[in-house]
Amino acid sequence: MKDQSEIEKNNHDLLKRYDLMVHQNRYLEKRVQEEAAKNKQMENLLIEQSRLAAMGGMVASIGHQWRQPLNNLSLLMHDLREVLEFGEMNEQYIDRFTRESMLQIKHMSRTINDFRKFYKPNREKTLFSVGDSIEEALSIFSISLKNHEIQVAFEYRGQQMAYGYPNEYSQVVLNVLTNARDAFVQKNISHRKLSIKISETGEFVTAEFIDNAGGIQPILLKKVFEPYFTTRENGTGLGLYLTKLILEKMNGNISVENTSDGARISLSVPKITAAMKQELVSV
Repeated sequence: MKDQSEIEKNNHDLLKRYDLMVHQNRYLEKRVQEEAAKNKQMENLLIEQSRLAAMGGMVASIGHQWRQPLNNLSLLMHDLREVLEFGEMNEQYIDRFTRESMLQIKHMSRTINDFRKFYKPNREKTLFSVGDSIEEALSIFSISLKNHEIQVAFEYRGQQMAYGYPNEYSQVVLNVLTNARDAFVQKNISHRKLSIKISETGEFVTAEFIDNAGGIQPILLKKVFEPYFTTRENGTGLGLYLTKLILEKMNGNISVENTSDGARISLSVPKITAAMKQELVSV
């Protein structure tokens, strides 16, 4: 009887331990889920903060983009006053004045539309042209590239289509362009060159950004995608980290390696599959 009692007691203890372990596992699972949700929320917040920070720089770019058409409009207005004073106004002049003025206004309007589209986040994944998204980022960043004497060679052939968030992809490209520009400036590189190439495999479309800014110290290569890691005096250390997060949201990836005279950053995004095509058609 004593042995039976001990067996029952042991079984009871085991059941209590099992119940405790189940309770602890459920608690830990809940904590893991809560922390994962917090991390996801923090990642989304960082991405949004990066977008807002970049927007400040883009407002300055709009000013640069508008300066020339505003000057042209000012010259047209001045010319209009002189024509009126000298009695040279006629229908042909009015047509030319209207045509040239509208060209400047359309240019300014197009600039605003480009920026508005760029900063409007995509809520749904969609089929998009990698080349077109790169062109949009280059258009927005063109003044900064020109001001820092950076020559860009973009080998853009065909419509390599990917599946993801096109505006977010343009933001990723803008992060890479900003990173390259800052590297050129920090290292005081002369004859600054940046080449962009697009290639594709059976699963991915990859854009390579290759600069001649001297590359990255080998010991730092593994750290460039860590949050808050930066080699720049006023850098935030979030550009490449957020680039990695955005691409991973699209099931893509980013890699960086040194070349003979600079760095190569590769952005890969998935191509659309047969199942995705069917899904898009059905929608």
